[in-house]
Amino acid sequence: MKVSSTDKLLYLLNLLIDDDYTKAQIIEKFSENGVNIQRSLITNYIERFHKCGIDIKSKVNEKREKVYYYEKKETDLFFTKEEMQAISDAKKILISQKNYDRIRKTMRLFYKLSRYIKDEDDKLKFIDFGYYSTINWNLLRRLEWHCKNKDVVSLDYILPTGGNKIITMRADSIKTSTWSNRIHLHGLLCDRKYFMHLPIDRIYMVKEVIKEKESFSDIQNNLIYKVSKKIYEKSFVDDKEQIIETNKDVVTIKRPIDDEFYIIQRLLSFCPMIYDISNERIKMLLKEKLELVKALYSNEIDR
Repeated sequence: MKVSSTDKLLYLLNLLIDDDYTKAQIIEKFSENGVNIQRSLITNYIERFHKCGIDIKSKVNEKREKVYYYEKKETDLFFTKEEMQAISDAKKILISQKNYDRIRKTMRLFYKLSRYIKDEDDKLKFIDFGYYSTINWNLLRRLEWHCKNKDVVSLDYILPTGGNKIITMRADSIKTSTWSNRIHLHGLLCDRKYFMHLPIDRIYMVKEVIKEKESFSDIQNNLIYKVSKKIYEKSFVDDKEQIIETNKDVVTIKRPIDDEFYIIQRLLSFCPMIYDISNERIKMLLKEKLELVKALYSNEIDR
C-alpha cells in the first residue's frame, strides 16, 4: 500500500505518544496497516521530530532492546505567536486537500498533544479544525463499515428545514464534496431508486441495518446529456465525463450519477445550450434550480 511521507510521520507519532516501541514493533504495526517502512526511515523520522521540538526519547528495556517513546513532560507545551500561525497555516493546507482520513489522523494526534498545553486559548486554537471538529467520527467509522458491506441502513436524518426524517439507503461510499469540505454519504435511496448523497453532519444516527430485499439492477447509474460543442470545449475538464458521440454542433456526454449537487452545478454552467437530459430526477432538480434563480432575479428587478 502506497502512502505519503506525511501519513507515515503522523502514524509513527501517534504510536509513540501512546506507548513504547522498538523499531521491529514499529515495522510490525505499519505492516498490520499494509504499509512498509524501513528501519533507516524510522531513524530519519525521529530526527525530524527532534528538529520540530517533539521530544522522542529512547531507552533499553528488560530484553536489552532499544525502545522509543514520547517523553510526557511535566512542563507545558508552549507555542509562540509565530508558531501558532505556522500551525494554523499548515492546518489550512491540510484541510484544502480534502482528504478526510488524513485530517482525522492529524486531529487525533493534535488532541493527544493538547493534553500538554495548559493555556486554554492556545489549546482551543490548536485542536480547532473548523468543520471537521463538528464531525461525529465514531458515526463516520460505522458508516464506512456499512459502505464496505453495501448494507441497507435506516438513518435518522436532520432536515435543513428543521425536524428529522427516517431515510433508508444502501450505503455505497464516503466522499468529500467537490465544491466544499463537507463529507457526504453516497448511496441509493431504496424507496425512489435513485442515487443521493447526504451530508454526514446531518446524519444523527444509524437506527437500523436492514436486510436487502429488492433488486437494484434497474437503477440508472449514468447520466447522458447533449450540450453545445462550442460551450463544452470551453468548459473545464471533468475526468468522469466521456464523450460518446459528437457532430458539428453538439456533443453527447455520459457520466456517473455520483454527486447530484455537483452535476446540477455543472449543467447550470451550460445553460441554455444543453439538451436531452436522460435522467428524469436530474432534469427535475435542474428545472427547480432554474425556477428558483428566475424567481430571485424577478424579485431583484421588482425592487
